[in-house]
Amino acid sequence: MRIYFLLVDEPFYTPACVGPLVDRFAPMIAGAGFPSGFFDWKRFRTTLAVQGLLTTAGKAAGMAMATLRGGVVHRQFRARGIPVRDVSDVNAPEFLDELRRLGIDLIVSINTPQRLKPPILALPARGCLNVHFGMLPRYRGLMPIFHAIMNGEPSFGVTVHFMDEKLDNGDIVAQRAISIGAADSLDTLYPKAFAVASDLLAEAIDASASGVVTRRPNPEAQKTYYSYPTRDQIQAYRRRCT
Repeated sequence: MRIYFLLVDEPFYTPACVGPLVDRFAPMIAGAGFPSGFFDWKRFRTTLAVQGLLTTAGKAAGMAMATLRGGVVHRQFRARGIPVRDVSDVNAPEFLDELRRLGIDLIVSINTPQRLKPPILALPARGCLNVHFGMLPRYRGLMPIFHAIMNGEPSFGVTVHFMDEKLDNGDIVAQRAISIGAADSLDTLYPKAFAVASDLLAEAIDASASGVVTRRPNPEAQKTYYSYPTRDQIQAYRRRCT
């Protein structure tokens, strides 16, 4: 089986997810693409409001330093001899042609900032897997961990699911709940989420390689959807976590 990863190179959480997967599945991984678009103004403005100036400045400096050094996640793949490339448009015909030349059977998406259209979704014979940090079908959309905290949930979920044309849709392959404690924040929950995501993706890739994938419905009728938090929600989060 030939696997292709689509993901972002942020140095804080993604390396802990990707590292075990690269170590375990390196012979199967044909390449990794890093689509543009993850770091936009709206995301930065929301991060600044939620995390505060000092934390955001520290993360921006860490991101800049990691980029100057070639990218932490880029280097994880390169260390195993896996080709990497930046991708301006995942739906461009020339990129799809490259995936066909590589004989890709399975695409694995981790925080891919671009929406995959039908041609690329249909390209790998074993489908496209995505990891989402919400307990699907609930908590579709943006910043699901933030919204789970602010809704007073006792836990949030990490879900691996097949992708289709709709956001956070497609059958569920693997899912696990993570408890939210009274003292938890995004800073304490994100590392746990990415560690669980690594485990669940490994399970899903193993199942795909064996040809025995258990699929559960992800009913759209039961969905809840969240977007970027409002100013009032951000202020409530800051009061809770400071």
